[in-house]
Amino acid sequence: MESTFCKLTLVVPSDADERIIELMLGSDPPVTGFTMWRADGHGESFRSASIGERVRGRVERSVFIAVMELSRAKSLVEEIGREAPIPHMAYWIEPVIEFGRSGVAIPVEHLFGATP
Repeated sequence: MESTFCKLTLVVPSDADERIIELMLGSDPPVTGFTMWRADGHGESFRSASIGERVRGRVERSVFIAVMELSRAKSLVEEIGREAPIPHMAYWIEPVIEFGRSGVAIPVEHLFGATP
């Protein structure tokens, strides 16, 4: 069975992270399992960068990752665009072959109530 699970990565300006958290938790169905961290971005344009970011040569970003069904990832990206459009947001979707916790691999077809 070919997996339809993926890892969605969102990279947003750090001042937009609360909007993303609220949207993910308030979405239907909510995205309850995700990881977020702060990062420094090195992009093509610094037009909207603060003076401090221009001096440092990088911009502050928040990175979110979540594993979910591919259709859900696509609908979440569309929902963000409708409900909380964020300038300079980048995203990408990658296939997930396997997912595990504490040394125990879980085939993706067993995740999130999917049947093998």
